[in-house]
Amino acid sequence: MKMKKSALLLIFSLLLTSCSSQEEVVAPELPSVPSNCADTKVLESILPRISDAKYIETEWEPTEGTDLYAAYNAGGIACTYGLQEAEVGATILWAPDNKTLFSELTPNWIEFGQKEIDLPGIDEEAAYYLSEGIQGQGEYHIWSINLLISGSWIQVGATFFSSLEDALPVIKAAIDSLKKPEQAEAKKITGCYLAELPEDLYVFNVHYHDNNTISADFYYKNINGEPTKGLFLGTYTNGIARGF
Repeated sequence: MKMKKSALLLIFSLLLTSCSSQEEVVAPELPSVPSNCADTKVLESILPRISDAKYIETEWEPTEGTDLYAAYNAGGIACTYGLQEAEVGATILWAPDNKTLFSELTPNWIEFGQKEIDLPGIDEEAAYYLSEGIQGQGEYHIWSINLLISGSWIQVGATFFSSLEDALPVIKAAIDSLKKPEQAEAKKITGCYLAELPEDLYVFNVHYHDNNTISADFYYKNINGEPTKGLFLGTYTNGIARGF
């Protein structure tokens, strides 16, 4: 009984010191990027072209200097949908622009041959696309489209776009997958989380969550040792927190 009482006191003490309220930074009232690839509207837009398409779970390893790295570094997410065995599908990047990201990346896109475009039926701030061939003269592909809309950068890349008309349903689905501010607020994981093992206690106090960027204080206490603590900075996508 004495040991159980001591453990309860230890838990109470750790929670009291690590889960004290902290003022959360208020996020801008703009749409947020998706946080879970399985919940977007993109797959539904691809099924008319690829009837057996699925969400393809991918362990991304972004390389510095790539669009993928830029997206994740900004608190974004990348999702692939299609048929993996047939190597056909689409990969979508979403990232908060933070008023600078799109303009910083634009010179690289232009250098690699992307051209500015006005997307029909879409009220984007800016858009660029990469194509191969001449439309109406033999084989023609649109490989990717980058657009800035509602404070977010979206990149749509696919292997099956033979015209802009092919790409538009997927682009619109990617835009519709942005979360409204109230939806993002409801999905926040801010709060204090406790994990208890026979002799160890872990506390994870998430005090900031904007788009997919999170920061948290974490605490560890062995029943026979001194408590340790640190700061976690990272992302929360597809139900998993990653960081350092």
